[in-house]
Amino acid sequence: MNEENLSLLKLFLSDDLGPVRCFRLLSVFKSAKAVLAAKKSDLTAVEGISEKTADNIKNALESDKAEKELELAAANKVDILLFNDDRYPDSLRDFGDRPPVLYVKGTLKERDAASISIVGSRQATNYGKSVTAEFAGWFAQRGITIVSGLARGVDTEAHVTALKEKGRTIAVLGNGVLVTYPPENTVLQTKIPESGALVSEFPLLRQPDKTTFPRRNRIIAMLSKATLVTEASQSSGALITAKMCAEYGKDVFAVPGSIYSIFSKGANSLIKQGAVPVTSPEDMAEHLSNLPFGETAAQDETPKPQSEDEIEQSVLDFISRHDEGVNLDMIVQELNICVSEVAAIILKLELSSRIRSMSDNMYVKVR
Repeated sequence: MNEENLSLLKLFLSDDLGPVRCFRLLSVFKSAKAVLAAKKSDLTAVEGISEKTADNIKNALESDKAEKELELAAANKVDILLFNDDRYPDSLRDFGDRPPVLYVKGTLKERDAASISIVGSRQATNYGKSVTAEFAGWFAQRGITIVSGLARGVDTEAHVTALKEKGRTIAVLGNGVLVTYPPENTVLQTKIPESGALVSEFPLLRQPDKTTFPRRNRIIAMLSKATLVTEASQSSGALITAKMCAEYGKDVFAVPGSIYSIFSKGANSLIKQGAVPVTSPEDMAEHLSNLPFGETAAQDETPKPQSEDEIEQSVLDFISRHDEGVNLDMIVQELNICVSEVAAIILKLELSSRIRSMSDNMYVKVR
C-alpha cells in the first residue's frame, strides 16, 4: 500500500469521521496525506469538522492503527478496497455517501453488478420465509446475485436459499467482517465467502450498534439494481433500505401481505407509497428486463456430493420424530452434541432441503 493510500486508511480509521465528511476533507485538501498534515485550525474551517474530530485526525497521523488493521486483514484473508482501487465496486462509485473504504471477505465479481437485494422482517413468519425463498431461489437460479444484510429472518432465508441454488450471495454487515453477528448465523457467515462475499465499511473488529445498521442498509441499496421487501412491519429496518433505494433512483418492490398481520404493514405501506407490488418472481423480472437473466449460477460452482455421517443422521432422525419442530437447544440436550457442531449440521440439512426453518427458530423435516 503506497503512502497516500495508507494515509487514507489512517484518516478513515480516525474516530468520529463518516463518509461524507471524509470526502469533503479530501475535496478541500486534495489528498489524505495533506488532510493528516493540516493544521487543526485549517481542519475546523471545513464544514462539519469539530475540534474533537480535528483532534482525532491529528492523532491518526501518529497512530499505528492502520498498520495493525492491514496485518489483521492479511492474516484473515480480507481485502481492504479503497474508493480509488480498481477492484472497488462500480455500483458504489457515483454516490456521494459511498464508503471510502470497503472490507471484503470472499470475492466480488463483475456479474455481481446484476444483483437484487431482498430484505424484510427479523421476525419473519412462515409466509415471509416461503415468499423470500421463492423469489431468492428463482433469481439465484438465473444467475442474479442476491444481496442482503445477514440479519435474522428474511435476510437469513435469502442468503440460505441462494446457497441452496448454488448461486452467489453478498452479505452486507453492520459490523466488522471478523465479528460474528447474529451468533446463530456463525456457520452461514463462514459459508457465504465460498460463493460470494461478506462486505462491510466498518473496521474488522467493530461491534454492531444502533448506528451501524442504517449505514449498512445504504450499501445494500447501492450494490443492488433493485430492492424487494418480502415481509416487514411498520418499524422494520428494511423500510430504510427501501427508502434509500428509492432515493438512489432504483426500483423498489414489495410483496403484499395480510391486512391483519403486523408483519405485513410495512410492505403494504410501501405499496401505497409507490413501490411496485409483485406476487411472483416473474412479475418482478418484467420490470427488470435489463438484468441478464438466463446465466445459471451452476457455471460458477460444481455441486459436491455430500455424505451423511452417523451424527448428521441422528440429528435428522431426531427432527423427523417431532412434527411440531425442534430448536437447536433441544438437539444439543437430547443428542449431547456441541452447539457449533449442531449449527453446522442444521445449515447443511437446510441447504440440502432436508429440513426447513419455521417460526421461533424451530426446524422440521421436509416431507
